[in-house]
Amino acid sequence: MDRTAYKNRHIKEQYDRINLVIPKGEKDRIKKICSEIGASVNEYLYKLVCNDLADGASRMAEKKQGFNVEQERMLEKWQVPRKYYDMIEGLSYTKDEGYCLCYISPIHHCRRLSLPITYP
Repeated sequence: MDRTAYKNRHIKEQYDRINLVIPKGEKDRIKKICSEIGASVNEYLYKLVCNDLADGASRMAEKKQGFNVEQERMLEKWQVPRKYYDMIEGLSYTKDEGYCLCYISPIHHCRRLSLPITYP
């Protein structure tokens, strides 16, 4: 058995394979991020999945359960389009800090958006 056949057999026996289909152009964005952080695409995607499942349940699955009534009212008041609801990780409002949305960008990080309160 040659080296390539041995490696292919080992991979088939020791690993599962998942095919990922993404929109055109996203592959290049992912590769760019991976090269910047010195990771392979496989390693990067695997770590994202592992981080999501670290607590034993997916954060994405928690978001699919939706928002409570108060959060729905806040999002409607702030005029946030429904197409962005899946990206929202948290939201809050305080008189001191104003409106605050924490969202997941299409790549991997969380950003805070604070909108100051303006009084008439």
